[in-house]
Amino acid sequence: SLSFVPRPFDAKRVLGHLVPLIMCQSSQMSSVAAHSILWGFWHSGGNDLVAQLLLHWKSESVDEDDLVGAADLLLTDVEWRRGSEERGLLEMVEATTATPSVQGVVSKWARGYVADESIVAHVWDQDKVERNRPELAKYLSHFPEMSKWSQPGSGNHWRKLGSLVEHVDALVGVATDPKTPHGMLRLIERFAEGARQWLKVAGGAKANLLSSVFCGRSWEPWEFSLECGAFVGYTSIRFAAALRGQLGRGRGRAVSVEVDPVQACIARHFVDLAGCSEIAEVWVGQFRDVLPRAVEEFGVRALGFAFLDYKGTIFHIDLASLERLLAFAPGGIAVADNVVLPGAPLYLWVVTRHIAWATTVWALQEFLEPNVEDWMCVSEYCAPLFPEVDEPPVSWQRLSWHTDHMRRRAQGMRPGENLMAEQDRVSYARYIRSIYRDGGVDAQPWADVPHDISLRSRHEYRTAAVCSTQLPRPAWGGLH
Repeated sequence: SLSFVPRPFDAKRVLGHLVPLIMCQSSQMSSVAAHSILWGFWHSGGNDLVAQLLLHWKSESVDEDDLVGAADLLLTDVEWRRGSEERGLLEMVEATTATPSVQGVVSKWARGYVADESIVAHVWDQDKVERNRPELAKYLSHFPEMSKWSQPGSGNHWRKLGSLVEHVDALVGVATDPKTPHGMLRLIERFAEGARQWLKVAGGAKANLLSSVFCGRSWEPWEFSLECGAFVGYTSIRFAAALRGQLGRGRGRAVSVEVDPVQACIARHFVDLAGCSEIAEVWVGQFRDVLPRAVEEFGVRALGFAFLDYKGTIFHIDLASLERLLAFAPGGIAVADNVVLPGAPLYLWVVTRHIAWATTVWALQEFLEPNVEDWMCVSEYCAPLFPEVDEPPVSWQRLSWHTDHMRRRAQGMRPGENLMAEQDRVSYARYIRSIYRDGGVDAQPWADVPHDISLRSRHEYRTAAVCSTQLPRPAWGGLH
């Protein structure tokens, strides 16, 4: 809460008084506590206090596993100020995964080469799980089968990513045209098509829509694209290839943000193999924390395309932050994925009613799930206007909470409920679409169109309230 004090120097003074008290409690440190404390200090402008605390914890021999939860924030800070501590932080992360292929990828970005020997992954006992993953520990006594998630870097998710790295590394020198962006995309798609290897990437019809919209706008050399949720770098490679085709080699930037440091290293590895490192960048951190960095590095009115592919319940908050930071270029595009499954109801409500945005809602199949219909929102930024939007109905607000619940259930973090099978996903998507339609929002079926057809020439979905509202259009250069 101190990060929201109107006078930041007062907050910093209070935080300075807290440092000695926190240092006295080093024995009780955990990943959750470390992240909360360091984020509060960092967000309040106390970068020097963050470094002071970290050095103290290391001098007190605090277990690195009790600090690793703050690695994303620390890497965000180091990358932003071009610090030299990145290697040490990545080495700390390296010991959290037991998969040799994934360790090799992290080693590549920590040291510049793959270490000859695998690092023995740290084993978490019950006490360490209780300190660092309290949301999981409370279930273990009643659901022993959840112990497979207690060890970081374990479980089906990380085994699958390890298999993906091995698949790509084995075929990158053998497959036809392997070291091109499209060759790399095809390698990842082939892996996802295998039995029990499905990946949550924007492939198939979603990839076609993204390419069509991305290439349908006129790009300037100073503009950049911003993706939140890099995962393994699949869409990062696609955007980098599209920018190269639009602007030529080395012009423009495709920035992707990934909160998980290990997944960020995998994404960088695949981007490197695809030959896109001069255009594509993968930043570590939470989207809300790196938004000011994007404006600082590229300037205002330089964001040509934003792709939101992470936690749908906060899309609308981060979109508003981008608007307030004056990030979007004239005619900038925002695309939101998974608007139906798991869902982004509050975002959908805002962009279909906000006068600054011209929004098209498309219905299309989920990648490799022909029975699941998802929606994607494509919105064009028309003018820097900031009117208040009516509050969404209570049913939509309740739905927003419920979509978070379903995300956790899909991740196996609702042990009292079964994992979501395909029929569950189909039924839940149908339920969400029914609420959207009751609120006056529907989608058009997506059909591939040529890249030279602009967004404006396609059918637009606008609510009657927006169409009837006329507000003055200010000049793009002013602060509004």
